[in-house]
Amino acid sequence: MNSTTAFVWITVVIDLIWLLSLIGLPFLMNAMLMGVYVPPQERSLPQLRAIRLRFLMISLSGALLGGLLSFAAYRLSDGSEGWTLSCLLVLQAAAVIAAWAFSRRQALALKAQRGWKAPDSSKRTAYIGTDTQKNPAGIRAWAYLLHVAIIALCALLTVLSWDRIPDLVPMHFDAAGLPDRYAAKSMGSVFTLNLLQILITGLFAGIHFSVGRTRQNLDPADPRGSLRKQTLFRGANAYVLYTLSLVVVLMFGWIQARSTYDFRGTLPIGYALAFLLLLTVMLAAFFIYLKKRGLDDTGTNRHHGEDRYWRGGAFYCNPQDPAIMVEKRIGFGWTFNFARPASWLILAAILFLPAAAIVIAFTAGS
Repeated sequence: MNSTTAFVWITVVIDLIWLLSLIGLPFLMNAMLMGVYVPPQERSLPQLRAIRLRFLMISLSGALLGGLLSFAAYRLSDGSEGWTLSCLLVLQAAAVIAAWAFSRRQALALKAQRGWKAPDSSKRTAYIGTDTQKNPAGIRAWAYLLHVAIIALCALLTVLSWDRIPDLVPMHFDAAGLPDRYAAKSMGSVFTLNLLQILITGLFAGIHFSVGRTRQNLDPADPRGSLRKQTLFRGANAYVLYTLSLVVVLMFGWIQARSTYDFRGTLPIGYALAFLLLLTVMLAAFFIYLKKRGLDDTGTNRHHGEDRYWRGGAFYCNPQDPAIMVEKRIGFGWTFNFARPASWLILAAILFLPAAAIVIAFTAGS
């Protein structure tokens, strides 16, 4: 596969995942209309479908323009990957943001007209039955020992193969899988991916078990049923997080082998495409599972707080809430309470640690 063909395929796959994630979510969330809570008895209104369709049409128009602009940028810049991706993704993101803002204003106007109100999240309901599960996260801590074993094996094989590692280690590959950036052979350059494996495992495990300990807001009308749904919902999220982290750890181990002691001059791009397709299939299966089990609306947790606490419908900011993490209103999973200083510290650590690991590796290898 030549560089041009590989770049086109990777761009198309990444763009499809990007667009499906951004555009498809509002159609999966029956309880929410652009981040605005919709009471159950109002969710079949034709106005809701009209607002969602307008959001879709504006977003798709931006996607089409972004595709045309990126094609022009690719031709005019002699195949520059940076310019092509920038023109594609920036314009598409701007179109989605504009479509969201426009559609959200319509949703808020409809809310005021219909008098919608989200459930009061300050009220707490407890279920004291004997059928509660002790492990709402779905996966035990010892399961992450598999990640540790894989990382240890990767590091051990690298140590045993040290003499086979070239003096210049490939650190970056172009769209065709050919190395375009090298670093001198050193502990930092060779073991960078092992460090990233450790950080990713710690990050996913931390998110996994933090989610398992977040509070559950039950539906006062059906505490047992809402508890069962939330347990299933958290378990499904846990398995997706665990599987994703395991695949990423394995992928980094394979890249480490192919770019150091098993270096063959190229990194097969077909495997990268297979990874992206696997990710797409896994997320699609996850969404289908949630819809079929009725878990896309898991009770009052998803409606956490009134609409005024959700900036733009997506960012939770409630200084009266002691919780650091709450369920997202848009999409699936959890988000931070950005009114809590601890949330900003955790977010900074998530963003800073992988970047710091890469910088240290390059510094050590220079």
